[in-house]
Amino acid sequence: MKGMKMKKSKAISKVVLLSICLTVLIGCGRSAKEKDKALAELEEVKAQLAKANALLGKAQSERDQLNERMAEVLGELEKAKTQLAKAPGSQELLQNRINELTEQLNSALAQAKDAQATVENLKAQLKAGTERIQALQQENTQLQAVVQRLGEQAEQKEQPPSEEPSEEPNKQSEEGLI
Repeated sequence: MKGMKMKKSKAISKVVLLSICLTVLIGCGRSAKEKDKALAELEEVKAQLAKANALLGKAQSERDQLNERMAEVLGELEKAKTQLAKAPGSQELLQNRINELTEQLNSALAQAKDAQATVENLKAQLKAGTERIQALQQENTQLQAVVQRLGEQAEQKEQPPSEEPSEEPNKQSEEGLI
C-alpha cells in the first residue's frame, strides 16, 4: 500500500511539475508548434493525473475497507482474549469438580470393598452356622434314637414278669427245634 502511495505521489508531482513547466514555456513566446506540443503533453499529463486520482481513490477505498476489517478482527481478538481470560477460571472450576467426583468415586469404591468383605464374612459365618446345624441335627437324631431305645428298655423293665414260666421254656425249646 505504501508503494502505491509513493507511485501516486510521484505521478502527481510529475504532473504538477510538468504543468508548471508547460505554463512557463507557453508564456515565453515559443512557436505554435512547440505550443501545440506542450498543450498535448499537458493534456497527457492531465489524463495521467486523472488516472492517478482514480487510483488514489481506489487505494483509499481499499484502505478504508482494510481498516474496517482490521477493526472487526481486533474486536474478535478482544472477544477471544476475554473468553481466554475466563477459561482458566472455568478450567479451575472443572478441575475442582473432577477432584470432588474422584474423591466420591474413591469413597464409594472403599465402601464397596468394605461391603464385599462384610458379605464374604457373612457367607463364612452362614456356612459355619449351616455346618453346625447339620452336626446338631445328626447329634439330635442320634440322641433321639438313644432316647427311644432307653424308653423301650424302660418299658420292658416296667412290665411285670409273666407268670407262665413253663411257656417260655417251651418257646425256647421250640425255637431250638426250628
